[in-house]
This record gives sequence, structure tokens and C-alpha cells, in this order.
Amino acid sequence: MTKINSAATGAFVLKVKPGMADEYRRRHDSLWPEMRQALLDQGIIYYEIYFHGDSGLLFAHTIRSGPYDAKESEAPAITRWRAHMRDIMELEDDGPAYRRVLERIFLLDAQE
Repeated sequence: MTKINSAATGAFVLKVKPGMADEYRRRHDSLWPEMRQALLDQGIIYYEIYFHGDSGLLFAHTIRSGPYDAKESEAPAITRWRAHMRDIMELEDDGPAYRRVLERIFLLDAQE
């Protein structure tokens, strides 16, 4: 089993607009090949999203091949994808999608 570097894991929540969960699923089911490649190019080797129907919250968990580099510019495909998803996502008052990075508070590691 591969040891996962804690700096390379991440989690965050997003919020989908009421009634738009099926559309959110549909769009992810037909993820653009260039979006998939952009995520891989940025070191994301594992990405899963869970939906909580009562609240509209989406929980995303990622594993990267190395630590996230905030100085790295966003790939054009990712920028286009964000615009493509904008109409079905809850937004902040200043415009971007609601997004909250989560702090890990527990880890069970079978390798330790």
C-alpha cells in the first residue's frame, strides 16, 4: 500500500443550488477530457465528490502526487469548467462559488 503524504490530501465543501443536484451529476458524468487532463496535470491523482441532499453540500476529497502549489496558475480548462458550473452553484456575495477548505482532524492510517 502506498503511504499518503498528508500535505497531498485535501478536502473542501461546495454548495449546489436547490434542485440542481441531478444537473451537477450529469455535468460530472460527462467531464470534459481537457478538464480531466488539467486536473491530472496539476497533480490530482484521486478526486471524489459526495452529495448531502438535505443541505445541498458537496464534500470533495482529493489526493495529489505532491503538495498543492498556490503559485501555480489555473489551467484554462479549469477556468472554463468553473464558468460552466456557475449557474448551478451557490455563490458568495462577491461572485465566486461557495467553497470552504476543510481541516483534517482525524486520520486512521493502517500503515502506522
